[in-house]
Amino acid sequence: MNQDKLTLKEWTRRLNEEDMPVFAHTARSIAAASTEEDTPIAELAQYILRDSSMTARVLRLANSVYYNPGGQPVNTISRAIVFLGFNVVRSMAITIAILEPLLKGVQHERVLEEMARSFHAAVQAKAISQARGNDDAEAVFVAALLNRLGNMAFWCFPYGKAKDLDHAYHECDDPHTAEIEVLGFPLTQLTLALNKEWRLSELLNETLSGIDTDAPQNMDLQQANQLVLAVEEGWGSISTRQLIDDLAKRLNQPRADVEAMLQHNAFEAAQTAIEYGAEAATRFIPLPKFEETNETQVALPDIGHKPDMLLQMSILRELTAMLHEKVDLNAVLGTIMEGIYRALGMERTVIAFVTGSEEILTAKYVLGDHEDKFKRCFRFPVAATEKNLFAQLLKSRQACWINARTRSQYETQLNKPIRECLGVLDFFAMPIWIGNKGKGIIYADCKFSGRKLTAEEFQTFTHFSEYASIAFDLHSKR
Repeated sequence: MNQDKLTLKEWTRRLNEEDMPVFAHTARSIAAASTEEDTPIAELAQYILRDSSMTARVLRLANSVYYNPGGQPVNTISRAIVFLGFNVVRSMAITIAILEPLLKGVQHERVLEEMARSFHAAVQAKAISQARGNDDAEAVFVAALLNRLGNMAFWCFPYGKAKDLDHAYHECDDPHTAEIEVLGFPLTQLTLALNKEWRLSELLNETLSGIDTDAPQNMDLQQANQLVLAVEEGWGSISTRQLIDDLAKRLNQPRADVEAMLQHNAFEAAQTAIEYGAEAATRFIPLPKFEETNETQVALPDIGHKPDMLLQMSILRELTAMLHEKVDLNAVLGTIMEGIYRALGMERTVIAFVTGSEEILTAKYVLGDHEDKFKRCFRFPVAATEKNLFAQLLKSRQACWINARTRSQYETQLNKPIRECLGVLDFFAMPIWIGNKGKGIIYADCKFSGRKLTAEEFQTFTHFSEYASIAFDLHSKR
């Protein structure tokens, strides 16, 4: 361990005494009052009313659509406690107390990312708990919101370790391992230490300590936190779909209903963050995309493109002209990529070629988010003896559309490396033929939004992809 590393105990002390003492006192007072079943309304109201900023925010929340869909006016803290319930207002107050020092601190992008995850997990966990019939869903909300308290506190007050940990995250696939390497402990332990020090959530203490992990409320927290991290890879990713399947079974509800609930919750989480004054964090909450959106929904981030038929026709005409004009082959391939990515509205597009004597299919061109990471993993053996999807696809001249209806036909060909790299099982792929042999693949998906692909889009994808083989054929004849 490096000598300049602070121990977990020292981190906790500094945050408690130097950087967040007002929060610590306020949160501890609110949490202590709420542990007594006979705590009068006036006592909780008194804690809130001491802070004019907190008072204003609680009243704003009490009149928001999320907490007050009926729109009944709430003008006093006491009325809010009676109308919404003691636990609901308590969770509001604790949340506001948490956000106050964090929003005033250094606005490192990581703080906002962790704040977004916290809000998203809290809203999802509460909804899951309510769907299960739990009477105290607010306890789950607070525990989920606090689950990344250590992460938020670190990125707000990193004590000179921000760059080191940021670098370690990029170098290491496991965040906990990276945190231990840089800090000497995982940030979950800092969360646990702060939660114990400030006596905020007994449920969170049980969850992080591994006590009764199979208890229903702990399961609510676990599934919500897993979902929040999974959807960062896309609402259409394999891990997201599996978590939705598991949750549907647990709640004994139709999968489509559970998926709709979870997607609605993402919008609720973004709106809730805005209501709490954390507008800057909303852009880090992955929102699903729909064909039609309600005007009252939160504005969607630009995580993809919409299919544009006029642009498709324009680029196809441009490709035809380029082939006749004997334009450079790389320019043609770039135009094909752009046509699939922009005009067809795909979120990741790859052109890969077979390279080396070992015949490895390797991505050469990639468009879409996380390009570098995807390009690194898009490497698959495709020699004649290989049985994976891309090896088999290179033996055909046919385009392939993997989706819920067709994937059972390709189950054995969708091996673990392909599944882990792609992270989605709804995509288009087509071989590029050079001479009389398949020597490349064009691939496209809508992983991040989970938008359902259509037969019309598959036909257009095939049309664009055919130009690659034509271009290589003409190039070889020249």
